[in-house]
Amino acid sequence: MNSPFEIFHSIDELDINLWNSKIHSTQIFLDAEFLQIFEINLDLNEILPFYISFKNGIIYGHLIRIEGKKVANYINNKKYSIKKQLLRNIGLRFFCFGNTHLSNISSNSFQNRSIKEEDLNLLIAHISKKYKINFFLLPDHFIKSLEKNPHLFLSSEFNIDPDMVLKLDSKWTSFNDYSNAVVSKYKKRIRKVFKDSSFLEIKKIASQNIKALIPNLQKLYLNVHAKSSFSGPALNLKTYIDFANYSKIEFSLYVYSLKNQMVGFSSEFYYRNTLYSYFIGLDYTYNKKFSVYNRILYDSIKHGIDKKVSQIVYGRTAAEFKSTIGAVPIKSKSAIYITNKFLRAIIYPYIKNLSPRNWEQRNPFKIKTIL
Repeated sequence: MNSPFEIFHSIDELDINLWNSKIHSTQIFLDAEFLQIFEINLDLNEILPFYISFKNGIIYGHLIRIEGKKVANYINNKKYSIKKQLLRNIGLRFFCFGNTHLSNISSNSFQNRSIKEEDLNLLIAHISKKYKINFFLLPDHFIKSLEKNPHLFLSSEFNIDPDMVLKLDSKWTSFNDYSNAVVSKYKKRIRKVFKDSSFLEIKKIASQNIKALIPNLQKLYLNVHAKSSFSGPALNLKTYIDFANYSKIEFSLYVYSLKNQMVGFSSEFYYRNTLYSYFIGLDYTYNKKFSVYNRILYDSIKHGIDKKVSQIVYGRTAAEFKSTIGAVPIKSKSAIYITNKFLRAIIYPYIKNLSPRNWEQRNPFKIKTIL
């Protein structure tokens, strides 16, 4: 029986035109040229990219190593437990059906918008055997693309941090319009943030100047990455050099400095009617006093209004904090599939205890329907 798929580990091995012909027009983040930006800057000891091509579609995924302490953060029980301590000391090798750096963006494209269950089973069996992998991570967007939810995944689903999205009112033409739409409590917050951050120098960085900033950007980014509750390997910010020169998506980088010392940065993608606010960096020594992170969030709203986008996608971190600016959660589930029956019997009962920390949803707007 011939395999219904082919697996490649480099864009150079692909028929790029054929790959791109299988992508829906809205899925620019699967464009071969865009994916190659990640590939050329990967540490292949930490991440091995998979370009999986079917006759009627494609899947992009990663073979990664996840630190056990990141998984332990998701065990929803008392702060100390033997399970958590054991997990903290091990590293787990996973195959992830998605781009771990853009975890909330679809990683597959099929003609009928779904993946056949039998094809998926063959693919998992092949990867498990060839690459000696027992653990498979299925992000929410991948689960939704399955022809039907196979029974083998249902018992291993768990809640993950929600995607935080801010819808922008089409009537807003400036940041003042946004500010006027929130209640007094949050308007005072805005004034305080801008007062605290008035000492900061904020610059949009031209593409030709990005390379010289990479070491400082990487250091600030790793500060934030280390604090994340769940994440794969860190992004190599050398990707910014190529993002800035990639023509199909607009990329912007903003640096926040205090007396010529970089204390934060933010990066944004613009595509069609959406601003994606991803990959920030902070020096936590200065963050609270000068409201650096708060200012980044408010500036992203200003940028989104200026660009006339309909929404800003903030990703999965700091959900409660982002809700204070009006972002709302899109609830998400992921699943873990374990091919080894013995490990499955041991681990599946604990998967139900995986969940993000509880948090309180805030609503800063005067009119709730604005959300």
